[in-house]
Amino acid sequence: MKKIFLTGDENIKEELRLKLKDCEYTDNLKDTNIAVECTNYPRGEKTDIIKQLDAELNPSMPILTSSLCVAVWEQAAVCKNPERLIGIGLYPTISKTKLIELAPSRLTNDETTEKVKKFFSEQKIECSVVPDVPGLVFPRIISMIINEAAQVYAEKTASREDIDTAMKLGTNYPYGPLEWTDKLGVGLI
Repeated sequence: MKKIFLTGDENIKEELRLKLKDCEYTDNLKDTNIAVECTNYPRGEKTDIIKQLDAELNPSMPILTSSLCVAVWEQAAVCKNPERLIGIGLYPTISKTKLIELAPSRLTNDETTEKVKKFFSEQKIECSVVPDVPGLVFPRIISMIINEAAQVYAEKTASREDIDTAMKLGTNYPYGPLEWTDKLGVGLI
């Protein structure tokens, strides 16, 4: 059983615990197989966490870092071992998805990417490797849909409930776009 160290945003950590059921969670960095940094902002806090993980973890252990608000290559600038840092799309509804986006930076080595892909495969979770850009793919598209829904609501074209119902029933989304806003938080959009 893999031992995981989670740090950062409590809501995202809880979502990951719901998603990664066949894992043991540890607070001991020396006793972990993989570390996941779940902070999207503030950036200074995120940087401090990355530095600590890089300094205290065995250099061969992968560090997964949320890369919704900042690219992995930028986060890697504070690491002595940037080759083991890989981005992951972490947001407050991750437990409901069937896919995890991974974003290796130009500094991430292939060994790290393969270890992380294998880890998620063992958890029966599909991975998609995407470019190292802030927001990745899925969250950027959801943000665009949310922004358009907000515009439709602001124009009084439809009620909040009608917008959410239309998208849930019309596209089979788990949430309507305005519901998603409430779950993600406006700051993340």
